[in-house]
Amino acid sequence: MSDVPTSEPGSDIARLAAAHPAWTITAVWASAGTGPDARRLLAEREGVRVAAWSEAELSALIAAEEAARGWPG
Repeated sequence: MSDVPTSEPGSDIARLAAAHPAWTITAVWASAGTGPDARRLLAEREGVRVAAWSEAELSALIAAEEAARGWPG
């Protein structure tokens, strides 16, 4: 597995980073010898880390964490 930093403009990672600038957005690729690779999106802020399989899911998790902790977006 390897972390992938913010990608090219227009990518889901770039859109997430623009929508949630207080968070560090990355992706991790997991390779399987017998199946397709899978990518997990990650977001981290002040020691809090959330992960999701899709852009929409990660955005929702970020919003939930911000609301729960009283953080501004």
